[in-house]
Amino acid sequence: MNIRKARKEDLRVCLDIDHRDNEYYWKPQDLENSVEDQHAIFLVAEEEQKVIGYIIGFIVPTKRAEAMIHVTRVDIPERKRGIGKKLVDDFCKEAFKRGADIVIAEIVPELLGFYRDVCGLEEKGNWIAVGKGREAQ
Repeated sequence: MNIRKARKEDLRVCLDIDHRDNEYYWKPQDLENSVEDQHAIFLVAEEEQKVIGYIIGFIVPTKRAEAMIHVTRVDIPERKRGIGKKLVDDFCKEAFKRGADIVIAEIVPELLGFYRDVCGLEEKGNWIAVGKGREAQ
């Protein structure tokens, strides 16, 4: 398995991986922006020249000592093989290489075991995510 920087030709496969998992959060333009943005870190896991997982996050532009993992996703038949952990590890290496001192992942409770127990991330702070959509204006 190889972890590498995502390219535009990987985007359709990443969206297909999402859709097989009933996830429709990402739009094609979001992924394309992530390939091109200087603050983004977008990596794919590849095996036999086939993308089998990906991770997207970014160096926080207002506090470059922090990096944020936005999503880690591995295709359903490829799970439980350490691919997600390898993606997180390589994301962290890239973020630290770019000057980050900490990598943060905002996650749903069901993913705590993966990020904490498998990947070794520690719970930091007691933040609660809140948001305001455009429609509220």
